[in-house]
Amino acid sequence: MQTAVNFSDERTSREKNPPFTKVYRPGWDRIKDLLSGDATAARVWVFLVENAGHDNVLACGMAILEEELGLHRKTISKKIKYLSEQGALIVAKMGTANVYILNPHETWKASEEFKNYHAIAARALIGKTENRGFRKRLTHIVGQ
Repeated sequence: MQTAVNFSDERTSREKNPPFTKVYRPGWDRIKDLLSGDATAARVWVFLVENAGHDNVLACGMAILEEELGLHRKTISKKIKYLSEQGALIVAKMGTANVYILNPHETWKASEEFKNYHAIAARALIGKTENRGFRKRLTHIVGQ
């Protein structure tokens, strides 16, 4: 005899509402254009979209893009410039890092109600190349 199991009661709210990214028609057009014309720029754009916070913003240094994408700094810079010129994103400086602000008419990670005003609370990625010994320092401070 089989017993029905209701898994929905066991799921957390995060599982019920997993992180998502909306892709609008211009975003699909961007994907098609990049895949047919510049696959490397597509990889860079997808990485940024995937890792951006709910506000379509990601702050990170060039080293983490190099580590994660396996590309040279010069290549990444050229692709970021291309994406910026094409209207896929805006780049702002934050010290030695860049803040990538994705076009909200192409992709969006939050509720539609937040689309008309944009408070930036950037999600920052830090890489091990730029932050040697960081885990040890973080473990030390958290353990106090």
